[in-house]
This record gives sequence, structure tokens and C-alpha cells, in this order.
Amino acid sequence: MSYDFHITRAESWPESDQFPIERREWEATAYAHSELFQDGYFVWRDIGHQPVYKISGEVISFSWRIGRVDISGVFTDKVMGIAEDLAS
Repeated sequence: MSYDFHITRAESWPESDQFPIERREWEATAYAHSELFQDGYFVWRDIGHQPVYKISGEVISFSWRIGRVDISGVFTDKVMGIAEDLAS
């Protein structure tokens, strides 16, 4: 079963803009992560094109959106590792 979930620093994901993960911070983390690769773009009406990242062999995708990282797919330990990288 697939889910949509978020990496955020806020208590509740709708408040992500109050405790943001900056776009450049997410992109640097994604670029530095050895298992993530860019796989196209997602087009948001309000913020435009955002890169979509995937993990080889996993059914999951990551995209930044206004202070959080939106994730679609199956939750795995690899997701927790990425979230921990963004914890500070």
C-alpha cells in the first residue's frame, strides 16, 4: 500500500512554513545522498517546477514544497535516514 507523507520540522505538516526546511537545504541533502537520484519534475501551480527524487529499487518519490519534503510511496528505513539528515 502506498502513502503520502511529509518530512517537516513542525509539529504538524500544515505548519511547515513556520519551521521550514529550505529548498536549497533539501536539494543539497538530496544531491549528497548516494541513493537518491533526480527523476523529472513536478509542477506546482504556485511554486513552479520542483525536482522529483527517487531511490533506486524503491516505490517512493520526494519533492520539496514550501518548507517540507512531500513523499509518495512506501515508508522504509531509507526515508528515516533522509529525515534524520534534515533534522537539524
